[in-house]
Amino acid sequence: MKRTLIIFFILFQLLSAANYTSMGQVKRINSIDLRMTDYGSSFGGLMQWRLLDNLHAGIQANWTFVSSGKEYTWTNPYTGYTMKLNTIHLDFVKAGIFVKKHFFTRQLANTFAPFVSVQAGPVLAIDTDNDPWANIARYQDASYYLGFYSHFHLGIDFMMEKRSSLTVAIGYEINQFKQPVDEVFVKTAWNGAAIVMNYGKYF
Repeated sequence: MKRTLIIFFILFQLLSAANYTSMGQVKRINSIDLRMTDYGSSFGGLMQWRLLDNLHAGIQANWTFVSSGKEYTWTNPYTGYTMKLNTIHLDFVKAGIFVKKHFFTRQLANTFAPFVSVQAGPVLAIDTDNDPWANIARYQDASYYLGFYSHFHLGIDFMMEKRSSLTVAIGYEINQFKQPVDEVFVKTAWNGAAIVMNYGKYF
């Protein structure tokens, strides 16, 4: 009898999971977070949970490699090998919370769920030597600045095979600091448009 109940419970969970009609109804999503912005690119991850149908909340963190927009190409005169060198060494480490609201989930195809999302949290700027040849040792003498970031974007969640999920979004991100960051650019605000891609699993 006990074994029968366990089997029934497992089957019930599997069938319940398979009956989602939209990404707005899934219980949880764990994803890799990739972003390209006007000021750099980032890599991180996120976890989100359903609060209500079509409403999720979650946590997100990433590491952003800031680009000055003034990279130049260097060619090795002996080997002919070329590489791009950045004229700024600045990183942003972010961790925050977000809410996501899906729309039209009962009027569109099951695998297609547009949404709007707002994110916010602290951001730590790590400012190191701008020498393009500096290596990882530059972090030993880094300067640190604490600020606040916020992000607004519109996107689409896609429900894929094998419980995979794909998110594509565009938006705008603001990184605000009380004092100027970087000795060359001397900016308190590092803002810009962003393209967001998440790939993960839903449960």
